[in-house]
Amino acid sequence: MFEPKFTYTNKIVNYIAKIASAKEIISNAKIIPLYDTQLKQEALIKSSHYSTSIEGNPLKLEEVKTLIINNQKPVTKAEQEVLNYFNVLNHLEKYSDKKITKNTLLSLHKELTKDLLRNPAYEGKFRDTSVIIGNIHTKQINYVPPDAYKVPYLVEELISWLNNCTSEMYPVITAGILHYELVRIHPFIDGNGRTSRIMATLILSMNEFNIDNYFTLDEYYNKDRQAYVDALNNADKNHDLTIWLEYFCQGVLYSIEKVKNEVLTLTQITSKYDNTIELTPNEISVLTLLEEKKQVKNKDIQNMLNISSQASYKIIKKLKDKKLIKRVGKGRSTIYILQ
Repeated sequence: MFEPKFTYTNKIVNYIAKIASAKEIISNAKIIPLYDTQLKQEALIKSSHYSTSIEGNPLKLEEVKTLIINNQKPVTKAEQEVLNYFNVLNHLEKYSDKKITKNTLLSLHKELTKDLLRNPAYEGKFRDTSVIIGNIHTKQINYVPPDAYKVPYLVEELISWLNNCTSEMYPVITAGILHYELVRIHPFIDGNGRTSRIMATLILSMNEFNIDNYFTLDEYYNKDRQAYVDALNNADKNHDLTIWLEYFCQGVLYSIEKVKNEVLTLTQITSKYDNTIELTPNEISVLTLLEEKKQVKNKDIQNMLNISSQASYKIIKKLKDKKLIKRVGKGRSTIYILQ
């Protein structure tokens, strides 16, 4: 029977305590429907970008956002990969109210790898050949996964543990163990990383721990890919998941703290205005900057949001039309202040 080896270190316990505190703040925050939808959409887009970026997808975040928001049909493999990930995440609820089975894993993999593998027969199917994890250029071998014939048995053991031995385990720890073990078993020809990350997300979702789909773990992994790989490799070498779980819990805390800060900013800003006034995330960012600096120029907004002068003026005009800011001065000396 599968039995994960790890220790509840002070780091892990402290991370869990801070995660629980941040989760409570987010859960109790009153967020109007407009921002609820925006937060969810942003999280889905970021997850789709960062998780595929880890695997080498060349698309930039803005390209992914345009692809998804405009509902474009995929032209390249890179676009197909991103859209597959987004579609799975966007409909994860169809798996969330069911017991995890082997078919759950196979179905998710099939959706994630749709129209991506050289041999479509491997979509949603365990590998039947040996694989090696390493650098194709240097020919350095980093890890050799279990033999193919062991895969079905190892997966069944893992799923049995998941369904029978985790009721008292903190969901973040469960998700972290599942993530690592799927990477270790490497059950598929390709798509193992994406499948492992989406399965971890599913476990958090099933335990109502993805905070209404507001946060994404993948951004943390992508921020320092080497740290992500090193944490996984440490568990491989020592057959102990402690260091990996410290890393995983730190990632959850990093991600949930970002959401907490964003939610608090939203509630603080919107509480000062009539809730009938709809504000976009960029407009909220400008208002937040104005509260901090008291006055801003067009250039300040451009630099903060990394947008063109024309795009900045559009935001300014909308805030002026909503009577939230006003213009002072002319020409190059023009500044904007809260109205």
